[in-house]
Amino acid sequence: MNKRERLECAIRGEKPDRVPVSIYQHSTASDRGVDEFTAYTLAFHQKFDPDYVKVMYDEMYDAPVNYQFATDASVWEMLEPLDPHQGAFGRYLESLKRIRNAIPADTPVIGTVFTPFHIAVRLAWKRVLEDKSREGDKLAKGLATIGANLVAFVKAARAEAGLDGFLIGAYGGEPEWLSESDYMKLETPHDKELLTAMKGMPYVAVHGHGEQGSYFDLFSGYDCNALSWEDRQAGPSIGEARKRTAKCLVGGVDHIAAQTCPAAQVYAQAREAIAATKGTGFILAPGCTFLGGTPAENMLALKRASEDASDAASSDASSDAASDVADTAKA
Repeated sequence: MNKRERLECAIRGEKPDRVPVSIYQHSTASDRGVDEFTAYTLAFHQKFDPDYVKVMYDEMYDAPVNYQFATDASVWEMLEPLDPHQGAFGRYLESLKRIRNAIPADTPVIGTVFTPFHIAVRLAWKRVLEDKSREGDKLAKGLATIGANLVAFVKAARAEAGLDGFLIGAYGGEPEWLSESDYMKLETPHDKELLTAMKGMPYVAVHGHGEQGSYFDLFSGYDCNALSWEDRQAGPSIGEARKRTAKCLVGGVDHIAAQTCPAAQVYAQAREAIAATKGTGFILAPGCTFLGGTPAENMLALKRASEDASDAASSDASSDAASDVADTAKA
């Protein structure tokens, strides 16, 4: 199978020739700008050779003039409609076009977008919770503006960049940030608008960000075809998740431990996750982005684990076939 066939097979809930592998990491400040970010992404893909390119654009959402962050609740009402071809969105869109044009057609390219609440957290960090309690109407207005701008960007990227899909980074879906009922009231409607804009694309994944008790069952009910979450940190485990949803699962490796642990530990986690799914309807990936400073050999351990698991399965199948022939001959 080529990379596209392998990914599509897993998304359908089937068993490909080997488990697809996703390897990704945030860029740095020096990688900002279309030329720099495109070069960074292509070099990363060439070095780690995952089964699809997950584009991790990290430039800050365009805040109003004279504001880099939402320094108080009034800024939420100042957020403006944005043209997806201008500013940070425009640079991302142009980067996606260049990346897609540079990557072979048999390799899928997946964009990453963050939910409105996720962007609000980037603009205000935990003060966003104060605004929710004291200035809820202003925050809600800001989230609606961000959501509309994200939908416009997704539609433009879908029409113009030739993407195979998106991963939605959903922040706040854990008790540290929002109760499940608050998340459903404040953010879920915006999540669903994004998913509607992506409907029909081959690969649409939701990443439930959270290190403690993320709302896996809530996200598993979303209209997407793959689920990513921090299975080693927040749970459920890959094996337990398989019992709770038929959607393609994405994860298996503790991205936090991978920053400092031996590569053998990453490899062992990867093989364990593959075994838990029997290689069916599963994409091997870090629970969230690999952190800065993670050794290259730790990230490369995912690809090695996938290939070795496939070789082992083929060897077992050959042994079983040989045994059946021998038994037939004896009979």
